[in-house]
Parts: sequence; structure tokens; C-alpha cells
Amino acid sequence: MSSALSLLLTLLPLLLAVAAYSAFVKAASRVYGKSRLAWKHAVAFSALGVATGAVGALLNQASGKALPVVLAVLLSIGVQVALGGWFLGPRAFAVSGAPVSFKGGALIAAIAVALGLALGVLAAILLPALLPHGQA
Repeated sequence: MSSALSLLLTLLPLLLAVAAYSAFVKAASRVYGKSRLAWKHAVAFSALGVATGAVGALLNQASGKALPVVLAVLLSIGVQVALGGWFLGPRAFAVSGAPVSFKGGALIAAIAVALGLALGVLAAILLPALLPHGQA
């Protein structure tokens, strides 16, 4: 296998995570007061969010004493919401044409995280039910 293909296969999960998170962010911007957010900003925020989450997970494991899972998840969500307020606030626009501000960006990020968590819980419940018995 060529090294380029190997690299692509290695990066594929990260690329898929960015693509899925971009869709959640775009949907969240629609849910939040019908605000407008360009795809390029949704993808940029998603890449930033996935990179931040990956670095956070790496630092958590590298520290030698990992945080409890619940605390790590809550910290990660808090960072994503704060990052959303900072990044999405001036880039997402309300129906009036004004930027949604830090609070609006944070709410868009929170809605995107909630959509991702809801899909994850739904998949965890439905996928085992759809598999033939003995394959779960």
C-alpha cells in the first residue's frame, strides 16, 4: 500500500469527525433562531473543535493521571461551548443581519454538541437492536 493511501486511511476518522460535526454545527445554527452560518465557518469551527478535543484527550492521557470520564466529558463540552462563543459569535448572523455575539455562538455550539450526543445515544440504543442476535 502506498504511503499516501496509508496516510489518508489514518486521517479518515478525523476527516469524518470534522464532516459530521460540521453538519451538526450547520443544523444548530438553523435551530438557533434561524441564524445564518457559512459552510466554511462551520467546517473551520469543526476542525478547530476536533483538534482541540484531540489535544485535550492526548494531554489527559499523557498526564499520567487521567481525569474521571464524567469530568473529562464535562470539561470537553465546556471548552467546545466557549470555543463556539469565541469563534461562531462574530461569524454567525441573526435574521436581522447582526452577529449573534458570544452568547449566541456558545448556544450554537451547545446545540451542536447536544445533537451529536443525541445521535450517539440513539445509535448506541438502535444499532444493537438492529443486529442479528449474537453479533452485538
